[in-house]
Amino acid sequence: MDGRLLALVVVAGAAGCATPRTSCPLGTNLARQVFSGGAEAEWCVRPDGARQGPETRFYESGAELLSGTYVDGAQSGVWRYRFNDGRNWRAERWQDGALLQTTVDPAVARMSPAEMDALGPTTSGIIKLASHDPIPGREAREAPGSSFVSHFPNGRPHVAGGYDRDGLRVGAWRTWFEDGRPALEIEYLGGVREGGAREWHPNGAPAAEGRYLAGAREGSWRFWDDHGRPTAEIFYRSGAPVAATAGGPAPAPGGMLPPKP
Repeated sequence: MDGRLLALVVVAGAAGCATPRTSCPLGTNLARQVFSGGAEAEWCVRPDGARQGPETRFYESGAELLSGTYVDGAQSGVWRYRFNDGRNWRAERWQDGALLQTTVDPAVARMSPAEMDALGPTTSGIIKLASHDPIPGREAREAPGSSFVSHFPNGRPHVAGGYDRDGLRVGAWRTWFEDGRPALEIEYLGGVREGGAREWHPNGAPAAEGRYLAGAREGSWRFWDDHGRPTAEIFYRSGAPVAATAGGPAPAPGGMLPPKP
């Protein structure tokens, strides 16, 4: 089995080749992928193609592999990963495509590669963690998708960004204050934060700048107060602060600015 996709079905009131097991919120439809080995993925899509609501993936045996939620095309909430015998082994907490926390069963560290292989991987190739999963980066960025723009009552743009062909956030998403000044600019890939990120204070002064890798902060992040004065520079590895070259509290992983005192 080579993991090729056999079918992509958007279900609107009718079942596909098997009874769906994922319930979608009002205003969305169920989409399904069936792989050559029998593994499946089910998720919910809005009329504009963006993912909204739960996603569930299944092993070839039909046992649940993972479950989680998308909000406006970005990974959000708690994502749970299960072995093919039904045991939970990993949980991730997400917010707007940012990875906030990861919890792994300590027993996993004591397992041999053979034990892990027996409990997890599938020949369809969808065993990978969701944050690293969907498509190669170049293909995702170049694939046709849809765009999103919302406006303030005064007509000025509020949020703008794009989705890839799978309904996941991709490229730069920008947010503005009501007076037209920039507030946020965050790059996404496959529904998670990936690449550069910047934030501004309401007066237009820079507030934060850094990079994300697979949803987690990576490398040097710099922070400024609303007068443009540097307040902290913190080095991150896989989302965890490991060094600081200036004072100031470490920011929460999902936000941009350090918490106010």
